[in-house]
Amino acid sequence: MGEDVQNERYNSFDEYRYNYDIYKYVQGNIGDLSNLFPDDIKPVDTNERDSIIMDCLRLKKYIMEFENKEPCQNKNCCAYINYMLNKRARSYETSHKSIFEYYISYINHRTNDKIKNTCGPKIKYMNEGEYAKIEKLSNTYDLYKLFISYKYGTGCSIAKSCSRKYNDIINTYTHIDDAKFCKALKDFKNEFEANEKISTGVCYSEIEILLPYPDECNRSPQKSEKQIAFSDQKNGRIAEQEESGRPTDIQRDDMDVIPDENTISPDSFDATLPITLFSSGIGVLLALLSFYKFTPLGHLLKLRSQRFGRMPKNLDKEEYEMQLHTYEYDERNSECNGYNIAYNSY
Repeated sequence: MGEDVQNERYNSFDEYRYNYDIYKYVQGNIGDLSNLFPDDIKPVDTNERDSIIMDCLRLKKYIMEFENKEPCQNKNCCAYINYMLNKRARSYETSHKSIFEYYISYINHRTNDKIKNTCGPKIKYMNEGEYAKIEKLSNTYDLYKLFISYKYGTGCSIAKSCSRKYNDIINTYTHIDDAKFCKALKDFKNEFEANEKISTGVCYSEIEILLPYPDECNRSPQKSEKQIAFSDQKNGRIAEQEESGRPTDIQRDDMDVIPDENTISPDSFDATLPITLFSSGIGVLLALLSFYKFTPLGHLLKLRSQRFGRMPKNLDKEEYEMQLHTYEYDERNSECNGYNIAYNSY
């Protein structure tokens, strides 16, 4: 069901014309189904009982004209019949939504498994905004279909009405966030402008120039396709790997970003850094003082400490021993000047 909803799209002009012809055919050819309507879902509390039953039978006959689900999907037949059912429901005086419930009950009835599997999830009531958008597009298609089939002249006046209908859509929906609706508008604009009577100039001077579609249409189709592709890939990977009991790549990615309880956060690190540096500095200073007798730097620190009264006087003997050690080392080092060896303190 999720896949069916995700694959929904608006009819292109060619799809609309194809489905229109099939629906027109079945409207008057449902006699063989008239006695097959399930008794348990027949309307009983409405004056439109017979008309609603006829709508349901046309629904079944229409879907049965397609051999199976694949050719129906290729022609987007479910979108067309869903639009027609919404249009029919709005033609009744009683609640439109309550009328539509009869259509849903019929297609999901146990005796209608074939049509249910083909279009069941796609038969749904449209809110007014959704319906108005498709109605405007369908009216434009109807005029263009009449224009290209007109045999008694140029039909330029029909083309003019068609161009006005299209421009009315553009003026009404100035900010389109529906990528699939954008695609339908683009495709029709290309179809209309490529028509021989339009492109050769026969009707060019009489029609309104088709307005450009909103800038959003130049971006949203690509975005939508990427989102759908990613969603398909994500859902497929999750379903496949959940069966094997292994974590999916997406789940592993989520686990990668879960912090370990022993991990130090950046905020905590910033707070402890000054304390750490201070403690390290004290440690280094104490180490140097402890080994002052072995390094000139330690000796220097000892002298500076004495200057501030921080080094005990009983270290004078140790200072003398260190100076003697340094003097003896300098004498030995002077004998090796030929090797030019530099003395480095550690």
